[in-house]
Amino acid sequence: MVTEVPDKVRLLTRSDFDGLACATLLLELNLVDSFKFVHPKDVQDGLIEVNKNDILANVPFAKGCGLWFDHHSSEEERGSLKEEFAGRSEQAPSCARVIYNYYGGSSKFGANLNELMAAVDKADAAQFTVQEILNPEGWVLLAFVMDPRTGLGRFRQFRISNYQLMEKLANDIRYKSIDQILSDYDVRERVDLYFEQTELFKKMVRKYSTVHNNVLVTDLRGVDPIYSGNRFIPYALCPDVNISIWAIEGKLGNSVFTCGKSIINRNSNKNIGSVMLQYGGGGHFNVGTCQVPHEQAEQILEVLIQKFQD
Repeated sequence: MVTEVPDKVRLLTRSDFDGLACATLLLELNLVDSFKFVHPKDVQDGLIEVNKNDILANVPFAKGCGLWFDHHSSEEERGSLKEEFAGRSEQAPSCARVIYNYYGGSSKFGANLNELMAAVDKADAAQFTVQEILNPEGWVLLAFVMDPRTGLGRFRQFRISNYQLMEKLANDIRYKSIDQILSDYDVRERVDLYFEQTELFKKMVRKYSTVHNNVLVTDLRGVDPIYSGNRFIPYALCPDVNISIWAIEGKLGNSVFTCGKSIINRNSNKNIGSVMLQYGGGGHFNVGTCQVPHEQAEQILEVLIQKFQD
């Protein structure tokens, strides 16, 4: 049953391609009039105030919100699905797909957003070929550019902020083709930087990576600058590994471990989201993140390597 939303509300979501698609769908339904792009852990830790006029999408559940949409397997383990909430949380290729289905799918949205939906499902499920990883174009290129893990947000010379670009594109995607989107000045300058740094990113990955049987660890703590590049390039460079751990310095005295399964060598049966949950993080069966205090980081990294080895 679809919950009625009488007034326009605020959307709280991630600043990534799935969050962008969620925003586009809710704009198409005329349900939101403002956005707040948030980090999932900040929501999980109660650092973000929410109320009945907020729609949460692709972030952990927070009591008091008006609607919640999610597709992360760790939320069931966390116990979020035992809470009473309006909206929907289920396994799906993307959170945008959960929203799309909840409101009636193609019968509600028509064919106008079919390309976007196919692209966000593909991107969030990481169904990319080696060719697409190394030479992205079209929707794949937009997905990489809008992914905060690509790292373009570390470079501040853009005309508008990444959040401003998200708000702009959430509306533009409803009316413009992917070629028109990629030709937009604010997108184009990010695309140009992406391609300028691709080779630098590859060299950095090779320099700071170690292989532990089937696990690739790229430790960028203390590295400056961290060049931008899509997060799947390490799998293309190291096709024999099936799990990666990407380590960087976080804020507030912590280390961030982003772990994922290779999309080239797909033979791991480890539940990454479940492992991340043990260290205050979360995610899916195939990908997850946790933030840990610096003083515990080395010990936890060693444990993660052991847990992920075949």
